[in-house]
Amino acid sequence: MLNLENFSVSFGQKNVLNQLNFSAGSGEKLSIIGPNGCGKSTLALAISGVIPDFIQADVSGKVFCENSVIIMQNPSSQFFAMTVKEELGETGMAFAKRFGLNDLFDRNVFQLSEGERQKVNLVANLSLDPELLLLDEPLELLDPVEANRFKALLSKVEGKTIVWFDKEDPKILSARKVFLGDCKKQRLPKKKVRRLHGTALKADFLVKKEDFCIRADFSMQNQEKIALIGRNGCGKTTVLKTIAGIEKFSGKVSFSGRPSFVPQNPSHLFFNETAEAELAEPGNAKKLGISHLLKQNPAALSKGQQKLLSVATIKSEERGLALLDEPTTWLDQKNKSAVYKFITESTHPMVIATHDRKLLQYCDRVFLVEGGEMRACSSTAANRFFQK
Repeated sequence: MLNLENFSVSFGQKNVLNQLNFSAGSGEKLSIIGPNGCGKSTLALAISGVIPDFIQADVSGKVFCENSVIIMQNPSSQFFAMTVKEELGETGMAFAKRFGLNDLFDRNVFQLSEGERQKVNLVANLSLDPELLLLDEPLELLDPVEANRFKALLSKVEGKTIVWFDKEDPKILSARKVFLGDCKKQRLPKKKVRRLHGTALKADFLVKKEDFCIRADFSMQNQEKIALIGRNGCGKTTVLKTIAGIEKFSGKVSFSGRPSFVPQNPSHLFFNETAEAELAEPGNAKKLGISHLLKQNPAALSKGQQKLLSVATIKSEERGLALLDEPTTWLDQKNKSAVYKFITESTHPMVIATHDRKLLQYCDRVFLVEGGEMRACSSTAANRFFQK
């Protein structure tokens, strides 16, 4: 069970959580829902004891809970071994067999798909026999298929108190909801009609690795926006990295100017002491609503704020190619709408890897990455993919 009484958390002068009062009974499911910056992750870390035991903060009030474990947004941050077998241990492997994960035992954890990693992470923590399971946006990095599989796996967990933290209602059956902050619905921006012209990119290449290959053959026009959809591990990121010149390949890739590559994990992009110093075009900060963050250190920003800053780093060349890897992960609806507006109003040609169904309506074409190749994808086929 879980019980909070007048519970507050602050970091120096910044008050993040103020006088929270709520409880969850034994075996109950609870959804904590709120926008970016409302303190969801802080609350999860405080309940689990990470705050203040490992992350210094001022904590007041009372929190009582049975022994707990936390499943974070990024499962890789919780691994301590190289193979699944080593990560799970004997007890964990017994649990994994119950959940049908036997075929993963000899795999390297860092060669698994995001969905497989999250399931291994869940089973490893369940093997500790916790009373309370804390889930901090566990679907954030998962494709629609893996997200549904994770939920199906979670539905088999019995007798545990489950608290799920998310920006939107995760729609866990019979879960009671607690709202942090303002959760108003956002009006989506309209797609801007663009005049596509000329050739911005020509790509005809093959990337071959030991156990993976991906072929791409396509071209795009100036100002055009192309979306890449597909399962975790299908090769979307590899396509972007190849165009950016990061991956070795055979074939040809041609475009003018220098590309802007925005990686899935925004922290991989930052090297300066202020957010302002990361930007080639300061006006992008205003467009994305982060002007008030420009004097802060990027490392001190929340994951959502880092994501917005990473999108704002797109170079200033009017027709420069932009490559965006999951530009709306970790964002609430308000900030997603800001990114949609930024994308549709941009004059940059863009190739965008995404699991965000709504983002597709701001793109001119959609490609499904599957079976080692890119295929043009109709709206019907895209809808089918997201409904799996």
